[in-house]
Amino acid sequence: MATLLEEEGYKISVVTPKIYGGSHYFEEQNGIKVYRFPFFARDKLLIEHKKIPYLRMILYYITGFFLTIYAMFKNKCNLIHVHWAIPTGLIGAWVGGLLRKPIVVTIHGSDLRMAIERPGFLRKIFVYVCKNATHLNCVSEVQEKEMEQLGIMNEKISVIPMGVDEAFLETGKGRKIELNKGSFIILSNRNLLPFYNVSLLVRAIPYVIKEEPKTKFIIAGDGSEKGNLESEVEQLNVSSSVQFLGRVPHQEMPNLLGQSDIYVSTSPHDGTSVSLLEALASGAFPVVTDIPSNREWISDGDNGFLVPKENENVLAKKIVEAIRDHRLLGEAHEKNRKIVEQRAYWRENIKKIAEFYKNSP
Repeated sequence: MATLLEEEGYKISVVTPKIYGGSHYFEEQNGIKVYRFPFFARDKLLIEHKKIPYLRMILYYITGFFLTIYAMFKNKCNLIHVHWAIPTGLIGAWVGGLLRKPIVVTIHGSDLRMAIERPGFLRKIFVYVCKNATHLNCVSEVQEKEMEQLGIMNEKISVIPMGVDEAFLETGKGRKIELNKGSFIILSNRNLLPFYNVSLLVRAIPYVIKEEPKTKFIIAGDGSEKGNLESEVEQLNVSSSVQFLGRVPHQEMPNLLGQSDIYVSTSPHDGTSVSLLEALASGAFPVVTDIPSNREWISDGDNGFLVPKENENVLAKKIVEAIRDHRLLGEAHEKNRKIVEQRAYWRENIKKIAEFYKNSP
C-alpha cells in the first residue's frame, strides 16, 4: 500500500511497533521512511499474548505517541492512516486530535472482533477511535454491518479490501491444471497461532491420506502453536506427508501458491483474508471455513468449498472431493482470478484509497 501510494505521488512515512530484535529503529525502504517504537516486545506479537500485557502496553502507547508526533513534524505529514483501531488507532486518534490532522482508520478484523466480544473497556476504545476518525475503511462488507451495530454511522465508512500484488495474478495466469497429477499439494499459510486453528487441518490429514495416499501437506508460517502442531502430526503418524516450512517471506509466496493445488484456511474469524485473496489469484482451489467474510468471496461448490469451523471430517471429505474433481478445479481457477482482478487488485484499490485521502478535510 505504501509503495503504491508513493507511485500515486504521496510521500509516505510509516510508524510501527518494533517487534523483532533484528529490526532497525529507523530505515528507509524504496523512499519510504520507517520508524519503529520500542515496548519490550521480545520477538512476540501482541496477538500471541493470552492476556493483555498492560505494563508493556503503557510503554507502547507512550513511545508510539511521541514517535508519531516526531514523524509528523519531521516529514510535514498532512494525514494519518491507521491500521487496526485497536491498539494503534488510539495513538492515531490522540495525535490527530492534538495536531488537528484528518485520521483514516482501516478496520482489519481482529480489532472489530475484540470490540464485539469484549463489551467493556476495549469496545469503548474501539468506538472512541472510530468516532474520532475522519474516514473509516472496512476490508469486508460484513464488518460495515457490524460497525452499525456498535452505533457507528456508515456515512464515513467505505469497504475496500486489502489488495493483491501482480505477482500472484501472473502466477494464476501461468497455472496449468494437470488432469493426471501424481500427487496433490495442500497448503496452509496462516500464522501458527491458536485463533487460526491450524490443528483442525492437522486432524483432517489422516482421513485424506487414507483416501488419497500421495497427497502432500505444506504448513507455512510460524507462531506459538508450531511445537504443538508438530507433535500432533507425529502422534497421528502422518509426518511423512507433512512439511513445516516456517515463516515464508512474502515475495516467495506467489511461487509457493503456484506449486500448491488446494489452499486451506481453518480460521474461525476473519476480515477479508489477504491470504485467501492471494490464493484465489494464484489459482489454488480454496477450502475455507464457512464464515461471513469468506462467503463474500466463495460460493460453496462453485469456486471453492466452505466447511464448518470445527469438523475435521467434513474438511477432509471436501479436500478429497476437490482432489478428485478436476473439472471443478479448472473452472474455479478461471473464476477466482477474474474475481480478484475485478475486486482486489492493488493498483485499482489504491486509487480508491487515494480518493478518500483527497476528500479528507
